[in-house]
Amino acid sequence: MKRNEQILIVIVPMSAIKKFVVIDILASTVIYYCIKFPMHSVIAGTIGSITGPILIRVGLNRLNHFQLRKI
Repeated sequence: MKRNEQILIVIVPMSAIKKFVVIDILASTVIYYCIKFPMHSVIAGTIGSITGPILIRVGLNRLNHFQLRKI
């Protein structure tokens, strides 16, 4: 019996990787420490580092949508 083997290749653009690193890793770390140190709360810092990147992405999407509508 002959096997039908398929290979799936996914190409991720470098810009998507850079955007992920900047927003998800760097921004969430900065947000975590900016909330944790003044409030002395690990829970608040964790919540901020989770919701911060989501809000940044939503804001960027709305900004792009607004700029495209304006043109």
